[in-house]
Amino acid sequence: MSPELARVGEIEDCAGMWKPPGRRRSASALALASCLGLAAVDCAGARQTRPVDPAPTEAPLLLVFERYGCYGFCPVYWVRVADDGALLYEGAHFVAEVGRRRGELSGDQLDALRGAFAEAGFFALEDRYDRPRYRDLPRIVTTYRDGAREKTVVHHLGDIRAPAALLELEESIDRILGTEAWVGSEEARDRLSGS
Repeated sequence: MSPELARVGEIEDCAGMWKPPGRRRSASALALASCLGLAAVDCAGARQTRPVDPAPTEAPLLLVFERYGCYGFCPVYWVRVADDGALLYEGAHFVAEVGRRRGELSGDQLDALRGAFAEAGFFALEDRYDRPRYRDLPRIVTTYRDGAREKTVVHHLGDIRAPAALLELEESIDRILGTEAWVGSEEARDRLSGS
């Protein structure tokens, strides 16, 4: 695995409280975080690298797309897509489907995905948009490989410097991959959160 894809697992950590998808935080850690007003994902703290999750197949990875939480009920999940269209999803929090699911993208979906990255000018974007004006928003980490080129963009949705093309790309990725089937619609997620 390339160094860029290995770094995708880097996230902000608050006193070691973040746990990889599929693992639960202890009640005492959550209580402590709540009392101190800390977020489990987005705070200033030590850098921690979690283990790199498996690829969907033996084919080279095309895309790693990760959505991290906010202070509220934002969905937390990641998706890995291989060059051959194999897809591996893992939902962690505030999603309809928690755990791993597999899927397959068609040739047309792969073409649409590659086209969305080209249209957004992904390789010309900055590597990081992580100086948020508004802190209560999620973070998205996108790594894309096109032949020999590979790039990772870290995007905190509260960073107003991020271009509209990046926001459109992130929405397009979810739409093309069909993540709503596992993440759930906004209405379904509202019911999960008790809103």
